[in-house]
Amino acid sequence: AVEAMAPLEKAAPVFAKVGELSRKLIAPDDGGKDGKEGILLDAITLTDALCCTQGVVAVSGELESVFADGDEEVGNISNPYPRMRLSNVPYSTLHPLQEALTTSGSGHYAYVTECHREHPELFRDYRVRVAMVQALGAAYAELADDVRAWLMEDGEDVIPLLMRGFDPKGKKEMVRRLHIIDKWMGAAANDFYIKQLETAEGELRQNLIYALRHEPKNVDLLLDLAKKERGNAKKIVYRVLACNNDAEVEKYFVALFRKKPKDVMEYLRWSKAPWAAPLAAQGIMDQLALKPEPTGDKKKDERDMKVWESETALAMQVLCCKSGPEVCAAMRAAADCAGKYGTTLQGDVLHVLQTSLILQASEEWIALANSIYEGDGERNGLMQYFPAAFLAHVIDECGGKKENAGTDWVTWVEEQFEKTPCVPVHFLEEALSNLMFYEDKGYAFEWFVYDDIGGYNHYYTRPVSLEIKGRFLERLISCNSRKTDELLGRLFDPSDKEVCSRMEEYFYKKALTGTSREYFGPLSRCGCTRCDGLLVHYVRGKQKLSMWEIEYYVRYMPGSTEAKVAEASKIPELVKSGKVNIRDWNEEGYMNWVQKEL
Repeated sequence: AVEAMAPLEKAAPVFAKVGELSRKLIAPDDGGKDGKEGILLDAITLTDALCCTQGVVAVSGELESVFADGDEEVGNISNPYPRMRLSNVPYSTLHPLQEALTTSGSGHYAYVTECHREHPELFRDYRVRVAMVQALGAAYAELADDVRAWLMEDGEDVIPLLMRGFDPKGKKEMVRRLHIIDKWMGAAANDFYIKQLETAEGELRQNLIYALRHEPKNVDLLLDLAKKERGNAKKIVYRVLACNNDAEVEKYFVALFRKKPKDVMEYLRWSKAPWAAPLAAQGIMDQLALKPEPTGDKKKDERDMKVWESETALAMQVLCCKSGPEVCAAMRAAADCAGKYGTTLQGDVLHVLQTSLILQASEEWIALANSIYEGDGERNGLMQYFPAAFLAHVIDECGGKKENAGTDWVTWVEEQFEKTPCVPVHFLEEALSNLMFYEDKGYAFEWFVYDDIGGYNHYYTRPVSLEIKGRFLERLISCNSRKTDELLGRLFDPSDKEVCSRMEEYFYKKALTGTSREYFGPLSRCGCTRCDGLLVHYVRGKQKLSMWEIEYYVRYMPGSTEAKVAEASKIPELVKSGKVNIRDWNEEGYMNWVQKEL
């Protein structure tokens, strides 16, 4: 081996050093002052480092991608984890990240989060995946929780690692592991959940019970657990059990409702079983009937009303996405009972309407939202539910393909602002608050529901083929509201030249009326290349300002480099004429910055 090394020693100094150490090692002497032991350690260390950093493993033949994105099969072998792969990343790059994930130390958390922000691709390397699984048990809880969140989002390939060495007696680390397994495996890991449940305790046991919700065949097991579990574990058994459309389960909860109606309402919140809807609606009607009557004692009346509103708010969530005439009747009763805009119950009713429209968008919920807002033959309409009615009209007419998108919703919106009394502007702003625009996908209403047991948000998206242009755009502009401007700034389509031209005209005028930078982002989205008058207006609107404030303003100002230089060059004359007062003014330094930095 030493002789074979000789030709390589001329290729690089490091090879020459390995050859030198090797020759000393096999020399007939005792190694001199270093000794053969020291020489051996030096040779092993250098050779190991050389192999780790420079070594290549290769075979002849055509290169095939294994475990790359999109691979479904490699030969005839199915690959269930298509993203699992080794990347061509140097050891010197991966090692600090692996060390920061698996050891404690000052600055490790900051290093990992910065690395994830700047180089997320490193975290898809399987060697880092191994370290990420280990980091789920990190002493620094923020690191462990961040890693859990990343693997919940993009971690289906780590399931074998999560299951390997899973400890049913474990604490928070195993709970985090289970959350990821639950997210990616669902019912496919049902046998695993049941096996771990045999000896699991505490929070981990509760989460294992919760994982049983994916498999309808677990009903008998859950009914048995309902008799044995205690405390929070028992509550979770009820919550999971309530999600099953089963005759025995229905019978069980009907009987329990007679004894503990408020508890059952809590258990039914996540249930989509048909039998749960009328039971939930009855619970709401019973709760509304408990609304306290005034007694004349102001403090007592306020206290009683606050307790009732709090209990009703919790109960209202149970109606989300359920269906049936009983649910519709309960929603109308709650809307009538809630009073005017701004009450706690009014906010809850609106929240349930919006949630159900975005998550479910059934004809029943669309009709319900419209009837609560507009009224019918037996009741008057309630204007404070305009945001839900707006969602109903847009989803109903624009929820399909773009070529089928309707425009009558725009006429409807115009009518609401022209009638007496007209809809307040802030109702329209609230209606648009959950509308998002993505340049590659278009418009969509978005909502999220927090899973308090799983510890993560369920995000829901309802695409709509609407366009913010023409009459609707002008309606939004006419609101002349700061909040509407903020919504417009993020919702207009920057690829539409006609819309961009109108938006630039509008936002430019707005930028010239104040001294904040809030319109710079929208102007940049418009592709604005001018800034004439913006800086002059800003400095003249300030009684006194510093040079760094001007420089900061200019950096974020829209416009081309030439336009910024031209506008910034107007400042010295304003200072000389006394129209602007700038602390520590240095014209030479300022103009040098303008010419060189800009």
